[in-house]
Parts: sequence; C-alpha cells; structure tokens
Amino acid sequence: MKRYLLLLVTGLLISSGLFAQQLGRRTQFMFNPYLVNPAVAGTKNYTPIMMSFRNQWAGFEGAPKTYTVSGHASLPHNIGVGGILYSDNTGGAISRTGLELTGAYKVDLTNEDQISFALSPVIGQYKFNNDSLVYYDPNDQALLGGLEKNMTFDANFGMLVYGTNYMFGFSIPNLMQAKLKLENNSNGEENQFVRHYYFMGSYKYYLSDNFDIQPSVLTKFTAVTPVQFDINVKGTYQDMIWAGIGYRHRDAIAIMLGAEYLDFTLGYAYEITTTDARNFSPHTHELTVGYNIPRANPRFKKGRMNGRIVPRKKIFK
Repeated sequence: MKRYLLLLVTGLLISSGLFAQQLGRRTQFMFNPYLVNPAVAGTKNYTPIMMSFRNQWAGFEGAPKTYTVSGHASLPHNIGVGGILYSDNTGGAISRTGLELTGAYKVDLTNEDQISFALSPVIGQYKFNNDSLVYYDPNDQALLGGLEKNMTFDANFGMLVYGTNYMFGFSIPNLMQAKLKLENNSNGEENQFVRHYYFMGSYKYYLSDNFDIQPSVLTKFTAVTPVQFDINVKGTYQDMIWAGIGYRHRDAIAIMLGAEYLDFTLGYAYEITTTDARNFSPHTHELTVGYNIPRANPRFKKGRMNGRIVPRKKIFK
C-alpha cells in the first residue's frame, strides 16, 4: 500500500505543469534527507555526521559553491536533535553562511511506523558585495554600498511519516520570511526571503537478498515561482555499493555513485546541465562523505561492509 501511495504522489507532482526554482540545490537529497527536511532528525538507528561540497557549473568563474556539515541523533523519549552548518556562495556578489539547529518529536503509529515533527531555528549572515558586479549604469544608487552584511533569523518546519523501507513528508524553509535590510535600497522597501514548500518521498523495494531499488521524488515551489521536481532511482548491492540516475525538470540529468565501508559513507553526483547555462559550463559536481556513529541495538548486527544491516527476517516478520 505504501509503494502505491508514493507512486500516486509522484504522478500528481509530475502532472502539475512544472518549471525550475531553487533554494540551494542538492542532487543527493535521499543520501542525506535531513538537509531538505528537519523532521528526519533522530529517525535513524545511528548518528550520521555528513559533509558535502557542491560545485555548480564547474569551471565557470563565479559559479555557485556550497559547503555543508550536518549531523543528527535520536534521544530518549522520542526526541530527535540535529544541526547544519552551511556556507553558500551563490556566485560572485551574494553569499550566505548560517547555522540551523533542530528539535524533533516522534509519535508512534501502528506497524512500528512513526511520524516526526520538527522545528529548526536558523541564524545566518547574508552578504552582498557590490564591488564584484559589472555595472550597466555605474551611477545606479542601489549599487554603491560596497560590501553589505545583514544578520537574519528564520525557521524551518518539517513533518515526516516513515517506516522500515519508506518515508514521505513535507518541509517549509524560510517559515518566517526574514527581511534583509540592505543599506542602499533606493525605494525604501525591505528585501525578503520567500517561504518555500518541499514535498519528498522514497520507497525501498528488495529485488532479492542482495539487491534493492529505491525511487525517490522531491518537489519544490513558492508562491512566486513555478514548481520544480527531482526524480531519482538508486540501486544498491548488499547495502555496500550503489548507483543511481536522477532528473531535475528543465535543469539537469545526474549520474550518482556511492559506497559504504564499515560505518563510513561516500556519495558522488555528476550533473549534465540541460538549460542554457550549459553554454558556460555543462558540468556540476556534488561530493558527500560521512561517518555513521553506531548505536547499540539488539535488532541490528554487524555486517562485512555496513554496521547497520537489519536481518531480513526481522524486517518482514
């Protein structure tokens, strides 16, 4: 029933008339779903510490680069906590750095499934460097401020329903729509972050004891931009080596590879740009490395390459 629900949701999202929009793109969103939904915090039977680097439009001067460090853990009484530290240079004049801290609470459902709710306060610094721009009008009063900085405070909300081999939910970044008070705003109005809406889902299907396949979907939109969707399919061998392919509507096609050894993880995505940006650079690289701190749990056993393999008879009992 759960897999049919995911397929139905995917079909509805695809049929919506879709275009691109972004708030920091992440191709490997199911490799570290906490980055797109704070309700993932504390849903694992281990504590994942992940670092990622994304170089969009590689080789193009001033191209966006994003660095992220994240981690989350489960505490007693169905509480989850987590944190994200990020640095996002969106290309030349604009950059953002910030810290997101998450508190989550899980509610038990039937059949060992759970639903998680989370809220993440986010504090960040927004920089706008006018000196790095090439002006059409050098006397434009809105572009004479040099380097401008502004501290912002906002929050992200998330909800997630999940079980042994599936998850689906939604999140709302920029919940409070923080305002940016730039010094040289010629019309006196305040710039403002826009509230985003993310919907995500995945289902892991076991083809055999050695192989599984995991389709996933992420859809994003705002009140002022069209919908954008990502669809990925990942195949894994013995919970050790995986490969996948992804498609972002009117933006890129991605090829993904990854591996796990003991409690270490590695993921890489190579994107081929399909928009006009390919004239400047057709390539994007995204690299993620991590370490999963194991937790003592009688349901889990040590595997040759993975410390979190669940015996199949316990998954399907």
